[in-house]
Amino acid sequence: MVEESTRQEPPVADRLRRVGALFEPFSSSYADNPALAFYQAAHREAPVAYSEAFSAYLVVGHAELTQVLREPVGFSSAHILDLPPDLPPEVTAELQRGVYQMPPALFNNDPPGHTRARALFSKAFTPARVASLEPTIAEAAEALVRAMAPGDDPVDLMQALAFPLPLQIITALIGIPLVDAPLLRACQDDRLKLYDPALDKARQVEAARRCVAYERYLADLIERRRGAPADDLITALIGARVDGEAPLSVEEMISHLIVLFFAGYETVASLIGSLVLRLLETPALWDAIGSDPALLQAAMEETLRIDAPVQMEPRRATAPAVVGGVEIPAGATAFAFFGAANHDPAIFPDPLRFDVNRFAAGPRARHLGFGWGVHTCIGASLARIEVRCAVQALRAAFPGLRLAAEARPSYAPSMFFRKPTALPVTLGAA
Repeated sequence: MVEESTRQEPPVADRLRRVGALFEPFSSSYADNPALAFYQAAHREAPVAYSEAFSAYLVVGHAELTQVLREPVGFSSAHILDLPPDLPPEVTAELQRGVYQMPPALFNNDPPGHTRARALFSKAFTPARVASLEPTIAEAAEALVRAMAPGDDPVDLMQALAFPLPLQIITALIGIPLVDAPLLRACQDDRLKLYDPALDKARQVEAARRCVAYERYLADLIERRRGAPADDLITALIGARVDGEAPLSVEEMISHLIVLFFAGYETVASLIGSLVLRLLETPALWDAIGSDPALLQAAMEETLRIDAPVQMEPRRATAPAVVGGVEIPAGATAFAFFGAANHDPAIFPDPLRFDVNRFAAGPRARHLGFGWGVHTCIGASLARIEVRCAVQALRAAFPGLRLAAEARPSYAPSMFFRKPTALPVTLGAA
């Protein structure tokens, strides 16, 4: 990796910097609608822009992004989970008490290492194994919906259904006690806080401490599973061998588990919330999906396009490259913007419109809601089942579900994700 202090970047055009300055992920206006705040201008003026604030090239065009994703070694994911290098010394000192920068795992890895890691987990996500989980998922969704009490007071669907359901499923798959899931989710959120440049040092130090506590929890769980194996991914990691290689280190297993736990609930919860919000904004769609499973599937795919749960992933250029006519030097950071590419009008006409018939256009209209290429989400089929079961259970129990009249759904400011923080609804009659 080329050091930031020694890398010489070519001059960046003013137009690229001006458009890149619109990328303000921690502002409320950007969180409300990144397409209006940034994507539209980028598609008009600079499908590859440049952010001085983040020292990164912003790849937003669909064709430009697929070029980047097609070159997983040239645009490396190896440091995708690295924490910012300019954290205060007190924060770094806390983090170094644990697994400071995550070793290569499934997410932060390049071929051939990524290929080996994906082979390990593909066994847990085979079509047969995923299909066998559907009755369990449907039962869990129905139980959560039954726990909602009809009444006049709004219910926050994010807390009542969108988060609890995928937490139940991923903890069972990994082997984490469900009772510990809320604490681990909070620790995971603390890690994301460390990317926020506006976070004060005291809160950064506290977040770092909780990150280390999370890592120690996982290390203890791994050791307990060595003595008491179970039918879960922790046990599978302990016994994993690929091509006769040495077993995974505890640090590598922790890296795998952190990624799998987070990906297993965060993207699914985001998609459930965004999909229900989109359906309720057009009540006729909510009414229609009760008798039309194909319509629900189409609405899910359109939500993956318009509100991609993972909006962006960083990459590091390992060699000079030209993308969209812009020279990206070796060592530079490129932000791969799935969310923006999904709003490219050259691929998706009238991209701000939620159109459940959009994907009848054929394979040209490929959304990138679950990524693309070698890093396509390995749990995409499981996520789709969880979302479908959640919405079907909700629609069957509460056909009169509506958005709460005086409540405004909100999205969390984030560099990486698009997630409703709350989704207040009135249930109607059961």
